Amino acid sequence: MKRLPTLLLLLCLSLPAAAQKQAACPYAAWKSGFKGDARTQATCLLRPVKLYARLGASAPLPAFLDSLVGKKTTLEAAQLRTYLATHGIDEKDVGGAVDAPLSRAVGRLAAPMARYFVIHDTSYPNFLLDAIPGHINDASWDFNDFNLRNPELGGGPKGHVYVNRLGGSLQVRDFGTPGYASKLEKDKPSLTGLFLHVELVQPRHSVPGGGKGNDGLAPDPGFTPAQYERLALLYIAASVRKGTWLIPAFHAVIDTGFANGHDDPQNFSLTAWSQAIARLTSNSMLLVAPSAANRREREHVSRVSVEKLPQQY
Repeated sequence: MKRLPTLLLLLCLSLPAAAQKQAACPYAAWKSGFKGDARTQATCLLRPVKLYARLGASAPLPAFLDSLVGKKTTLEAAQLRTYLATHGIDEKDVGGAVDAPLSRAVGRLAAPMARYFVIHDTSYPNFLLDAIPGHINDASWDFNDFNLRNPELGGGPKGHVYVNRLGGSLQVRDFGTPGYASKLEKDKPSLTGLFLHVELVQPRHSVPGGGKGNDGLAPDPGFTPAQYERLALLYIAASVRKGTWLIPAFHAVIDTGFANGHDDPQNFSLTAWSQAIARLTSNSMLLVAPSAANRREREHVSRVSVEKLPQQY
């Protein structure tokens, strides 16, 4: 959601002071990022995003994701390339060549490489006061066809990669190319290049009485298993290119404190995403040895029946 309508803003202002105050994650200009180690940053940057862009409290990360963030990757680009070829997935659909470097913040003195993997939702289309259609997860829905609804053709800032509700992805900008898609980067242009942006297709509709044209309500669940699978693959691909597991973040949390802030992603399940990462990295081609901390999650995931990674649409 691009901004809070006036009536929603007035509603937020009527809340108790504790509910109004949204604590931004502490920023450290000297380190070109946020304070704390990678896990501390991720815990803050992945606070749940609620209605009207209110943030939930920090909570421990799911075990498998927690075991990865900030650590060196053990996957090689050649392993990932073989996996993609075996599954008929083009490298451009996971952000570009898997052996190429990520973008850099060229405005900073040391030009550090990208560190953050920012998760967005498109908040579009907005069905206003109509119900969200029941077929949004089907191939028949126009917004699941990037040939019909190409986000690259629209105006405004763009994410690097878009993921439709069938799990198909479209690269708009290579992960090696800097490009801003947050108010933080717009306010601090020298940070552009530190953040990789992934947009998940999610329609919205209006909160009745919440202001004309508002897009406050999202489907629940917010995303499909296929979207979590492709988002997991994008995270793996970007982290392999860096050599370190990136710090994931939610768009709304990154932009906390800025006027006309964002409220995405809505109804995102960190558990489902962590499990999708665990499934993919337990594949024989992408095997990451489980630690004691995440073995239980892997064992749980292995008992859950899941669909195969979808082909491109």
